[in-house]
Amino acid sequence: MKTITVCLQNDEDAELLKSVLQSTQFKEEIETFEEEEEYTDEDIAEWDRRLAEYEKDPSKGKSIDEVRQILKQKYGV
Repeated sequence: MKTITVCLQNDEDAELLKSVLQSTQFKEEIETFEEEEEYTDEDIAEWDRRLAEYEKDPSKGKSIDEVRQILKQKYGV
């Protein structure tokens, strides 16, 4: 399976591309979906708050390896 991500700035281009893809003769059926990636002001404020906390005291943060180990121990992931 291959995934191709295309970001388009307007609905007209998105509909055109979707139509083109659906009219092709691929061996397998293709799936198209829309994903909203708009973040609220509250989301951005929370990320800024968390970054500021980390910058004040980086020792409170965890490395990606530590997070993976925690998830593996807790959830077997």
